[in-house]
Amino acid sequence: MQAATALLFLAAAAPVAVGEVAATNPLGKVIELLTSLEAKIVKEGEEEAKAYKEYIEWCDDATKNTAYEIETAKTKKAELEATIEKCAGDISASGSKIEGLAASIASDGGDLKDATLIREKENADFLAAEKELVDTVDTIDRAISILEREMAKNPALMQVDTSNFKALIQSLSTVIDAAALSGNDKKKLVALVQSQSESQSQDTEEQKADAEEALLGAGAPDPAAYKTHSTSIVDVLEDLKEKVESELADARKSEAAAKHNFAMLRQPLMDKLAADQKDMDGEKAGVAAAKEGKGASSGDLAATQKSLANGQATLKTSNADCMRSAADHEATVTARNEELKAIATAKKILEDTTSRSEERRVGKE
Repeated sequence: MQAATALLFLAAAAPVAVGEVAATNPLGKVIELLTSLEAKIVKEGEEEAKAYKEYIEWCDDATKNTAYEIETAKTKKAELEATIEKCAGDISASGSKIEGLAASIASDGGDLKDATLIREKENADFLAAEKELVDTVDTIDRAISILEREMAKNPALMQVDTSNFKALIQSLSTVIDAAALSGNDKKKLVALVQSQSESQSQDTEEQKADAEEALLGAGAPDPAAYKTHSTSIVDVLEDLKEKVESELADARKSEAAAKHNFAMLRQPLMDKLAADQKDMDGEKAGVAAAKEGKGASSGDLAATQKSLANGQATLKTSNADCMRSAADHEATVTARNEELKAIATAKKILEDTTSRSEERRVGKE
């Protein structure tokens, strides 16, 4: 367009130059104007070239920066995806551990509960038996105290026959009645002697029935029935007391052993339950942290993916703009060179015309 403008200017200027007075060289003026236009076009080209260079540098910087941002976003995206995957794995692994720990806690808790129930029953049975045995020892002690006083009054009355179950029971009943013991004490002592005698005697059921009948007050035994194998009723009771105390000691020993065994069973279970609970709390805390980390990373990943897409779109647009500008600049440079070429051609023609005109003028003179 500028070349066409120059040619139009040249066409318009030529007639003017022909009408000019001889003092002024009309073609020289046209040449000056073309030279001025040429200089202007060259200057505009230089300015445009400078601006284009700066623009290209901006394109390079923008491309490098955007490419760096894209690579950074890709790296961050990969890291976030790895973090999310790890968090998911940690959540799954901790979930499995929590299930296992819950099953272990339930099992150990059940074992501890069962063992505790058994221990409580054992202890309750022991306490009942201990109370009974302690009461029995107390009853025997009180009976011995009373019978010793009675023995001081009538030593012969305190002798009983231990060789025959029936005679023993009858004699004991008579002695106890004479000692004026309480009904409960009497029953307890006779039951103790009867129990002891049954474990050693081979008397028939009929003999035992007769003894029970005598115990109910059927009458005093025949004194001849306990003249032999006689011993003091106090000695009998002392022997009973010793056996009851031995039974009490055995019961307490068994209770101590059972208590110790329960403690030996309970403590490891308690330790294991505490350790499992601590581990479970730790796993639950880990799951909570992993879920929180996964959520935060998922949010960051979404933002990073959006930033990455924007960066890629920006780079694509920037590259397209820079390529279009380069093409436009190249077309402008080509057009300017053509315009300068046309001006140069016009100047050469005018200069040649001026030279020939000058030669003709000089020839005429």
